[in-house]
Amino acid sequence: MKIADRFQFRPVLPALAPEIHRLYLDSPTYFNLIGMEVPSLADVERELEVLEHDPRRRVSLLEHNGEVVGYLDYKLTYPEEGAATISLLLIRESLQKQGLGARALGELEARLRGEVGRLFAVVYGDNPAARRFWLRQGFAYLRDGGPSLSWYVKDLA
Repeated sequence: MKIADRFQFRPVLPALAPEIHRLYLDSPTYFNLIGMEVPSLADVERELEVLEHDPRRRVSLLEHNGEVVGYLDYKLTYPEEGAATISLLLIRESLQKQGLGARALGELEARLRGEVGRLFAVVYGDNPAARRFWLRQGFAYLRDGGPSLSWYVKDLA
């Protein structure tokens, strides 16, 4: 992979709420699958305020060749020491099925290797495409965490 083809993981700051909101508006199918409306700009702003108070959360806009293509939200030391959990890896709907999610995940794994031994991912709602994605990336189904939450895990060691 050429340097120019790498993803930029731009840390999310409250001022980026409009960009995140635009990404959400451009990805309505995801929100439909998890049974909720696309969050409003005010909802996104509130969520970013909450993030500032959790030192374990890492949230990034994913940029590829200068374009915002996705959003990544994960938490370190969760659900256990030496692990991290991805709660959202969202690629803009019009750019899905091009391998961007797999490439972003690969770069995240490379960044986390040595820092965490296990990487978890959660799938919300009835989202068979997300379940297939995690399985194709080498994650194993772990358990259901309720009627609309499934957990997957991958060893990074």
